[in-house]
Amino acid sequence: MPSSFPRLAVMRRLGIAAALIVAVVGASESMRAQAFRVDTAEIVRFLEQSTWGPTPELIAHVRDVGIGDFLDEQFEAPMTGYPPMELYPTTRDQAACPNGSACQRDNYTMHPLQTRFFRNALYGEDQLRQRVAFALHQIIVVSGIDITLPGWMTPYLQTLYRNAFGDYRDLLYEITLNPAMGNYLDINGNSRTRPNENYAREVLQLFSIGTVLLNPDGTPQLDRDGLPLPAYDQTTVDNFSRVFTGLRFAAAPRAGVPNYIDPMVVNEPQHDTDQKVLLNGVILPAGQDTDRDLKVAVDNIAGHPNVAPFIAKQLIQHLVTSNPSPDYVRRVADAYEGPIWRRRNLRSVVRRILLDPEARKRPTDPSFGRLRHPVQFITSVLRAFNARSADGSAESDGVLYPQSAAMGMDLFRPPSVFSYFSPFGGLPGGNGLRGPEFGVLSTSTALARLNFVNTMVYSRIAAGANGAGTSIDLSPLQPLAATPADLVNELDTRLLHGSMSQPMRDSIGGAVNAVPASDPLRRVRTAVYLVLTSSQYQVQR
Repeated sequence: MPSSFPRLAVMRRLGIAAALIVAVVGASESMRAQAFRVDTAEIVRFLEQSTWGPTPELIAHVRDVGIGDFLDEQFEAPMTGYPPMELYPTTRDQAACPNGSACQRDNYTMHPLQTRFFRNALYGEDQLRQRVAFALHQIIVVSGIDITLPGWMTPYLQTLYRNAFGDYRDLLYEITLNPAMGNYLDINGNSRTRPNENYAREVLQLFSIGTVLLNPDGTPQLDRDGLPLPAYDQTTVDNFSRVFTGLRFAAAPRAGVPNYIDPMVVNEPQHDTDQKVLLNGVILPAGQDTDRDLKVAVDNIAGHPNVAPFIAKQLIQHLVTSNPSPDYVRRVADAYEGPIWRRRNLRSVVRRILLDPEARKRPTDPSFGRLRHPVQFITSVLRAFNARSADGSAESDGVLYPQSAAMGMDLFRPPSVFSYFSPFGGLPGGNGLRGPEFGVLSTSTALARLNFVNTMVYSRIAAGANGAGTSIDLSPLQPLAATPADLVNELDTRLLHGSMSQPMRDSIGGAVNAVPASDPLRRVRTAVYLVLTSSQYQVQR
């Protein structure tokens, strides 16, 4: 932190910003400005939920077309996604890429996918699809810790992008046959003589229905003793384990190179053809082949009544708030169940999540909101201030995953099938409130957040031998520096959608006033740093 940075203890308080506006312009003009500001603030709040962060241009666009039309645009926006990558085999090719080389980094690590992700997030037009696909990645997990090569991971990520607004049943079916998932949860080579339960357990526990029976509003169904009713038992897991036998990787594209591109194929002699009992007593009769068993089993899972509230609640948590009300969950779950022509349609679900009254109204409940996870925190900061290369002449290179990893989120390398943090994690000291993202917040990762903001506000991520670096542009704010209240108002609207508390407003105004007016850039940096590092910003509300 720069030595000139002012201490909060000596910050002086200012008057209310509205009073300053009235002093400069007439009352009618002030009312129009206030109405404009409220409108802009609501757009900012909506974009926090539906994109990787508001930008001035995007705010103006949504003001012009409206939230509903913007959603329609996003549903139809061309996908950015990830380009196909070469499938690299083993030692023979690696010999040409020694450890520590750019070749090794670009071909044998998650680096190209991680940088592409951040470039997509900063500049891609399909912002909503990206947010939903990343939420699905955190629900239906494959980790680069085990699937180590980018060419192996890419088809899995493309599957999430392609199905982000589609039928959840189709997504589950494609994921079941995805080679990366086949490796990660041991579907590949699963045999009738030694069935592996890893995928069967996780597709039920984490990817679809959860462990207890749910009401349509996501609350658990209870027995007469007040205990949650289990959604399935070990016998059910065993039966699904037998369903997922008889699958293997498709033919290798060349000798020694596993096929992570094409869906897994049937290996019929290794499929268990005995009778199987699935959810809700559905029976797969003996003698069926792999393909028939698989399709009926996926239908059985996707059609379970738990799927709607279980997946709806998690998507709400990823986009809007960690503690949605049961009514909110029920309304979104209704969109999943919906009429038959759009049943299980994620497009309808996402629309309902973002347009629901609980998402759109100004929150008054202190439990409303969610901690921005490291990836969202980084992209929100950078998009707010026109992220560019270190010298400002080009786009950022997207090499931002080291910063995310330092904050506790190693992009595309979640530590377990429970993702980067448990979806069931509670808020520390929160009396039963959920706060999943707090699972990666610690003393060290909180400091890493502050260090990232300090780097971006007071310096930049320098260009390297293989990258252009990243910087932000604070120059549009400098004309406001002469009047600290105006500067604070602008940051309040742009970053906090008009929710800045009065004590915070007074403290930041005092800190800006303590900087000589002759140094407008330092005034802007002081204000921006204080807002971005505040809890009011880091918790999206």
